[in-house]
Order: sequence, then structure tokens, then C-alpha cells
Amino acid sequence: MNTPPSHARRSRLSAELALKILTVLAVVYTFYFTRSLLLPIILAAFIALFASPAVRLLTRLKLPKSFASFFVLVVIICFVGYGVSLLYGPAADWIERLPILGTKLAVQFDDMAVSLDSIKDSVLPEKNNQDEENPIDTAIGAGFVPLLSMLAQTTAMMLVQLATVIILTYLFLVFGGTLLRNIIRGASTLHEKKNLVKMYQTIEQDISRYVLVITVINILLGVTTFLVMSMLGVADPLLWGVMAAVLNFAPYLGPFVLILLLTAVGFVEFDSVGQSLLVPAAFVVLNIIESQLVTPMALGKRFNMNPLLVVIWMFIWGWMWGAVGVLIAIPLLVCLKIIASHFELLPYWRILLSADSDAFNKE
Repeated sequence: MNTPPSHARRSRLSAELALKILTVLAVVYTFYFTRSLLLPIILAAFIALFASPAVRLLTRLKLPKSFASFFVLVVIICFVGYGVSLLYGPAADWIERLPILGTKLAVQFDDMAVSLDSIKDSVLPEKNNQDEENPIDTAIGAGFVPLLSMLAQTTAMMLVQLATVIILTYLFLVFGGTLLRNIIRGASTLHEKKNLVKMYQTIEQDISRYVLVITVINILLGVTTFLVMSMLGVADPLLWGVMAAVLNFAPYLGPFVLILLLTAVGFVEFDSVGQSLLVPAAFVVLNIIESQLVTPMALGKRFNMNPLLVVIWMFIWGWMWGAVGVLIAIPLLVCLKIIASHFELLPYWRILLSADSDAFNKE
């Protein structure tokens, strides 16, 4: 008995869908279990991609490429190191002030608990609450020691990965062009060689432009946040300005984290609830202006992506590779979108990723 064509077609589509799902899961888990190997390589490749224009500029000034790469890398390391050293003191001070926030919140919760107990006692019969004490301090103290042990165990691995990223970045800057030329030379046809050259140039130009524009916008947001926090009388406004600039590289998720931090800062700095909430509210206004007006105008629709999928994408890379994965998730997504749009690849992916509701009709 022959199988009906419709049933055979459904079976084939189901098999193709199952194969695609298994492929996606295999890729995700491969990235997850090989993160200690792939993360330094991809991070170094991105840093080299962003720094390569500066290296080319220095080579045009008749400097050897090895020296130009070393100089650019040293400048990046010094800049990052100086920024960390500049912010280390204020960050440490705020960490020491965290118990103040806990005390204030505890007082507020105690007041709320007293109010609720008075309401409960007026409705329910009295109960013996003598055995309901919760040893919170003991639990916190017991959990703090394993935390320090875990941090000590991961410090060596972090230092090794940092050194690996620095070495790989230098090698990418010096020998990346040679590797690319060898890959192009190994292509079988002239058409493939032209496509490879075009793909690399497009990625480098568009990603560099995207990172440059986003960096300028984030710096302006950080400066504005610094000025606003100074006007509101918040301590260490430079710290919050820098954090606003850095966390904004992870759109939606980073600003949300900073809003929570500034809410805690407001409660530590001020006694009035209104003044406390004014601190995060001011940043919310700045972030709305940046995300809804400045960034779309600066980047246009070309880099406009669906916010829901952007957040899901960052959560996936954050689950796989931690905080670094969150920061490199958006440049990686932009890179994939550029490849798909310039070379007519994965049309469904481009439609799904677009923030334009008419993307399907345009395709």
C-alpha cells in the first residue's frame, strides 16, 4: 500500500525540523562545553578586528607591523588598567557600604512586619513566636567562606585566560592578514575568492562602524550620567558614569542592572524615599532618550533588531560564557546579521531578527 503524498511530505518536514533542532542543540552545547577554549579565541579575534584600523594607520607611517601591533595592544591594556585602577577605590568603598543598605532595608522590613503583626493580631488569635528566630547572620557567615574559596580557585584560571587573550590578540594583529590571504588563496574559484574578500571587508567596516558609534554614544551616556549624579549629590558619580557606559554595551539587560544598583545607591545616600527613587529615575530618563532616540538615529534601520530576540540572545550567551558572553553577544549578532544580509543567506533568520513588522513583505 502506497503512502499518501501529503503524509510523506509531513513526515519529511518533521524529520527536517527534528534535524534542525538537534543541530541547534548540538551547536549550543558545543559552545557551552568548549567555552574555556573558544572564549579567549573569539574575544581576541574581536579585539583584533576593532584594533586593526589603528594598526594599519601605524603601518602606513612606515612602522613595522609587529611593533605597531604591540604598541596598539599596550595602549589598550594601559587604558583598561588605568580605568580599573581609577574605579577600584570607589567600588571598594561602595562594597563596604553595602551593610548600610542591608540595615536600612532591614529597618523598613521590620516596620512593615510590625504593621502586619498588628493587623494579624487584631484578626487572628495570638501565637507563640518565641521559636521563630532565623539565624540569618550565621547563614551568611557560613556561605561567605565557600564563596572566597571558589573565587580563589577561579583566579588562576582567569589570569591564564587573560594572558591567552593578550597573546592571541597580538598574534591576530600580526598574522591575521596573512592567514586571511592564505584562506583566500586556497579558494577554488575566483568567485569564491571575491566573496571571501568582500565578506571580510564588509564585516570589518560595518562592525568597526557599529562599535565606534555605540562607543561614542555610550561615552556620552556615561558623561551625562556622571553630570546628573553629581547634580543629585550622589557619591562617586564617576563610578556610575563609567558603569553606565560599560553596561550599556549590553542593551536592555545592562541598563536594567544599573537601575537596580542606582536604586540601592539612592536608599543608601538619602533618607527620603522620593530622593532615593529620584536617582534611578533620572537614569531611566537618560536611557530612554539614548535607546529610543539617539541610537536609532545614529545607526538607522540597518542595525535595528528585535529587542525580544536581542535579550534572549544575550541570555543564551550569558548562560554559555558568563558576563563576557553578554558583552560580545551583540557584536556577534550584528556580525551574523551583516553576513546574512550582504550575501543573501538565511532569509528567514533576517526576517525573524528584524524589528520592522513589514520585513516579510519587503523580502
